[in-house]
Amino acid sequence: MKIVKTIKILLFTLVIISCGKDSSGGRDVISQSQINNSSENEIPREKETNHPFLIVTKDMYNELREKADIEPWKSMKEDAISRANNSISSNHYGSLQKYVGAVALAYILDDSKKEIYANKVRDVILNRFSALDIQQSSDWGKVVPNLGAFFSAILALDIVYDSLSLEDIIKCEDLISERIFRVNRTGSWKTARYGTHGTWDIYKGDRTSKDDTYYYALINQITPDGVSPVTNTYAWSRVGGGDSRVSKSGYMDVLEFTGIDKRYYSNERIQKFMRWQFGSSINPAKELAIFGDMLPTESVGNSMLYRRVVNFDNEAAGYASWFLEGSQPMGHILTYIVPKEKLPPPVLPTSKIYENGGAFFRDPVDTNYGLHGVLYNITSQNEWHTHNEVNGLSLSGLGNRLLVNGGRLGAPTRAAKLNNTLTINGENHNSFTGGGIIDGFTSEGIDYARGDDRDAIRFTSYYRDLILVHTTSSTPGYFIVNDRIEASNISDKIKIYFHPSSEKEVNITEAKREYTAPIDHKASIPLTKATFYYLTPPDEVNIEKSISAVQDRYPGYPEHNRLESVYSLENESLNKSISTLIFPNSNLVSKPNFKKIQSDNFDGIKFSVNSYTDYIISSKKKSVEVDTFSASGDFIWCRKKSDNVNSFFVDSGTYFSHNNFGFESDSPVTIYLKDSKGVIISKGAKIKLNGSNFSSISFDSTVKVLSQSENHIEVELGSGTFKF
Repeated sequence: MKIVKTIKILLFTLVIISCGKDSSGGRDVISQSQINNSSENEIPREKETNHPFLIVTKDMYNELREKADIEPWKSMKEDAISRANNSISSNHYGSLQKYVGAVALAYILDDSKKEIYANKVRDVILNRFSALDIQQSSDWGKVVPNLGAFFSAILALDIVYDSLSLEDIIKCEDLISERIFRVNRTGSWKTARYGTHGTWDIYKGDRTSKDDTYYYALINQITPDGVSPVTNTYAWSRVGGGDSRVSKSGYMDVLEFTGIDKRYYSNERIQKFMRWQFGSSINPAKELAIFGDMLPTESVGNSMLYRRVVNFDNEAAGYASWFLEGSQPMGHILTYIVPKEKLPPPVLPTSKIYENGGAFFRDPVDTNYGLHGVLYNITSQNEWHTHNEVNGLSLSGLGNRLLVNGGRLGAPTRAAKLNNTLTINGENHNSFTGGGIIDGFTSEGIDYARGDDRDAIRFTSYYRDLILVHTTSSTPGYFIVNDRIEASNISDKIKIYFHPSSEKEVNITEAKREYTAPIDHKASIPLTKATFYYLTPPDEVNIEKSISAVQDRYPGYPEHNRLESVYSLENESLNKSISTLIFPNSNLVSKPNFKKIQSDNFDGIKFSVNSYTDYIISSKKKSVEVDTFSASGDFIWCRKKSDNVNSFFVDSGTYFSHNNFGFESDSPVTIYLKDSKGVIISKGAKIKLNGSNFSSISFDSTVKVLSQSENHIEVELGSGTFKF
């Protein structure tokens, strides 16, 4: 019999070869009539014996059934069986892919009714998947989500294969093949094509080697540091595994399970992406930071593939557990089978800096009202959905996105002035990519990062600093933005754009100084505001309406307010430093009274909350004296408690002094010190720290300690960032 079967297979293969090109990926699709004629007039087929094999094998069934006695698998089993035993009345791709995956899972777990479930898979493929409007088209809806639905159908057919007759199998296979190859193998949304066509190739035995085309298309959507260079929603929907594009990401699970291509779960870049996805790209309210082509109304939901993060990385899985806490997974083959284990206990994400990607800062306490700040700066790999957002900002706080951008979709929304960026004379950026994050640290109390525009803007040089002052139990948090420009022409005008999530009138407390915008544009929580205080006074502040989305795509989508601040170069100098405070406030978090500090040497304010007073100083000259402290640096922040400074930050400075607390350095450093802990960014310096209880301070063993006592420590630093 084996010899006869082998002869039949060889003859059938010759027939297939005579009907089309080779099987490497460019063969012609055999028409339905050709398939029918072949099955009627040529070689009869026999059922294969290797199914299932795409994401599960039969020897795994007992273990999968045993898991159903405990959570979360118990609830998933109940959900799958419940949905499998309800009739489906929708031909929507989402309903179909969820139904067919639930029925296939019920087939495994409810063994006594497996024949019934197998027939349900057959029937939904033949009677409802056949109604999907899938075709080669410029319409995303006719290509991507429907290919994803068929991806789930292929996995389900593989699972129930043994319980179907050969005639039923052929009908299902013919239907799937004819439909998915209405869409070409190459074209727009290529990873959706690669995912469904590739899975079908593996099912049919046509692919037994690595899929480099898919692999490199996927990897190119992640910077080497793990950040999406595209836009946040697409990051989650594509590589992240969103339900609307499930084949784009789910294909890697098929490649991994079959052993055909095991470059994914252990891939460092994808692991970094998963950490960034669940740990950095979302704010404390579990909403997406806004950058690239996206709207504030877009969410990421509870997609089926999210929980397979456990296959990639434990740290990322902890963040995913935090994000998904309280969300029950549906019963589906992708939620039940693909993850190798359940999610670990939740881990609260922390602030992170990605050299190629940006700074993603967040308050350290788990609350929906926490602050989240992004300084976005990719150095490579922009694509169609990327905006001109070099050194762009995305800020959230008090339960809302505080800033929006040009929205979506495409070229009309990309320009720098439509995003939270800086321009010269309103000119668009020359590039979508910049120089990345070149300096920064995360620490207790403050996070700091500096982004380099590289050649994106027509300046000799341009840097933007983002500082997040953390929220504490006694003090509200806020953001500071410092822009450092070396211009090329004395007549150039510097324009800075902030796009608050605001539609109603912006309140002007003081012209060219203080503006408060109601956060009422697609807000999640009412009564939030954002106050913009220009420490460096502009020549003018223009409040204008700005587009939030392309109107022919989103008719009637409301515009939002834009604040454009305009600055001239002064005193024949091509250098300009501009500092702006952005302070979230609401009915629960009051805005303090900002008191301008008068001086010819700096622009500064101070404000008090409870027993704390914060000072923010943008220096015009290196040395400044303010109240009871003195300092030298480009920028100074400090906090007093009951008239004693307990923490300070100095950018590019050589000293800070208040009642024998501070530092002195023979070369400029950037330093943050809180009590006896802190961080220093140095290019090489001898530095002395002064304070109390300093005998316990310790640096890394590579740092040379010159002297140390109860009241000081003096060290010699090389180039780098040093925590103590």
